[in-house]
Amino acid sequence: MKNRLPFLALIAISLWGCAEKDLVIPELSVGARKVLVEELTGVKCSNCPDGTDLLVGLQETYGEENLIVVSNHAAPDFSVPYAGANGSLYDFRTTDGKALADFVGPFEAAPCAAIARFSPPNATSLFVAPPSEWPGLITAEFGKDYALGLYLVKEYNALSRQLDIRVNIAPGETLTGAFGLTVVITEDSIVDVQNVHSVIVKNYVHRHVLRDVVTQPNGNTIPEALVSGALISKTFSVVLPETWNDKHCAVVAYVHRTGIPDKVVLQAVEAHVVE
Repeated sequence: MKNRLPFLALIAISLWGCAEKDLVIPELSVGARKVLVEELTGVKCSNCPDGTDLLVGLQETYGEENLIVVSNHAAPDFSVPYAGANGSLYDFRTTDGKALADFVGPFEAAPCAAIARFSPPNATSLFVAPPSEWPGLITAEFGKDYALGLYLVKEYNALSRQLDIRVNIAPGETLTGAFGLTVVITEDSIVDVQNVHSVIVKNYVHRHVLRDVVTQPNGNTIPEALVSGALISKTFSVVLPETWNDKHCAVVAYVHRTGIPDKVVLQAVEAHVVE
């Protein structure tokens, strides 16, 4: 779908930040669907690395920019870090991460993942297990078109570590219902302890780790009507902790329904903090 945005809206996007910069005004369109996968995992989940490997392989197939993965260490008991001298260096659990997982739905097994928060027939949770079901659900989601464009504009100061984020929401057609915007920060390639098939691996590489939820865990309400041709912009500002590797961090934003049980993610977008 190629629903172009008004020219003035394009200028508004480019002007954010510094008015004196040379402007490159792209042609924005609703574009292709991007699929969000929210993986529920934990360092003590011995089979969870299999799910991660599967998702990484699927990203190679679809492109990392199209299949966006957020790994939330909020699986009960499985997410508790290892203690002791040879234990975990990090605790990947966060209060907001747990609240986000609770909003998505109940935990029934691990590994599991919510595929665009779509509920398969007869499912009792949006978190789908086993991983063998994920590829088919992901393929099906790529075939859907919710006529919604989503764009990230960011500015990052490496000295202050302040990250300014603007999310631009561009409906390609008028959408009805209640919608929310969720923005999170992830960090990739963190080396730490992980149970892999009952073997404690000290130098396991953790992928797509949820570090922070910038919005409310259940998403910030979008009060504006999602009308064809409109442009809705939301801004956020965060400071990245020194313990995070900013070169491995990314911003993920997604628009989703906020009804019960319909929480489907219509569109997602990801941008690296340091390009």
